[in-house]
Amino acid sequence: MAADTAFDVSKQRIDWIDMAKGLTIILVVMEHTTAGVGAALGQLPLVFGALAEFAKPFRMPLFFLVAGLFAYKALYGDLRKFVDGKIVHFAYFYLLWSVIQIGLKIAVPHASAWQVTYVDLLMIPIQPFAVLWFIYSLAMFFVAMRLLRDARPVFVFFVALALYFAKIETGWMLVDEFAWRFIWFVAGVYGAKQIFELADWARDKPLHAVGLASIMLASVAAVVFSHLVDIRGLELLMGIAGAGSAVMLVSLLASAGLGAPLAYIGRHSLYIFLAFFLPMAAMRTGLVRMGIDNGDLVTLLTTAFAVAAPIVAYRVVVNTPLDVFFVRPDMFRLTSPRPHTPKIMVAAGD
Repeated sequence: MAADTAFDVSKQRIDWIDMAKGLTIILVVMEHTTAGVGAALGQLPLVFGALAEFAKPFRMPLFFLVAGLFAYKALYGDLRKFVDGKIVHFAYFYLLWSVIQIGLKIAVPHASAWQVTYVDLLMIPIQPFAVLWFIYSLAMFFVAMRLLRDARPVFVFFVALALYFAKIETGWMLVDEFAWRFIWFVAGVYGAKQIFELADWARDKPLHAVGLASIMLASVAAVVFSHLVDIRGLELLMGIAGAGSAVMLVSLLASAGLGAPLAYIGRHSLYIFLAFFLPMAAMRTGLVRMGIDNGDLVTLLTTAFAVAAPIVAYRVVVNTPLDVFFVRPDMFRLTSPRPHTPKIMVAAGD
């Protein structure tokens, strides 16, 4: 299996992976902020609306692709550690933050066509709430790949591609997102060697890498804004082009020592995924009420605040009783107690 080569990596390689995670979470926050600002102002921000549309084919594919790069050890390792790190770990944060998000939407009055009720609390085990679907889906991907670990890679790829092209739309997010996104996690698991080689090639041939990435991103833009991306096969190709371009460019940034802030965000990506909704809503609402009607400015400031606030919150509460919001307590662990300094790589569990 190709992914086993992904563990002996240099710090430079780890940096670009963290940077890819950072890029992903920024794109996710930006997309949700853009939609919220558009609803508040009556029209999408010009620049950020275009950026959100452009990134759509590769935003979540990049996340699941990177999540699969280091999955080999979990898939073939001790079962108890697997259950603890890939099921209990994700379940703890999913359940906790689902209750928090739904509870706040019920308790705090807000103008929205999407009415949240106590029924949403009861549906948590089978219908993910808002952006938290990703953490549930990631756990499902690990479980599925653990069950399929002895199958031939070509068979697993065939199954994943069949699900992708089936365009399953049941209305149940777990089913629909699994079918749509599983191919990217599979690609990360089985294609880890090739992905690392692509990053290495970009560092060895920087001018070639910039040129190729530019062409690929221009292709993504052309397909997206011509609406041809609605064709499922082209959507898949644009996901590959966008994710491949991102891998090359962040690898170059890491090699040049220019990506430290992005890598820092990536190392804290789990905290941002879990908590960005509250600072995002508060900042957006505050800016709009102040009378700022420039959608791009509101989106820029809100995105920056929504990315930074969860990191600050984590730093404030870490090693206090309140760190249970970001660090899984020992009582919810099946293996050894947590180390003094909590791990923060979302794909690796804790």
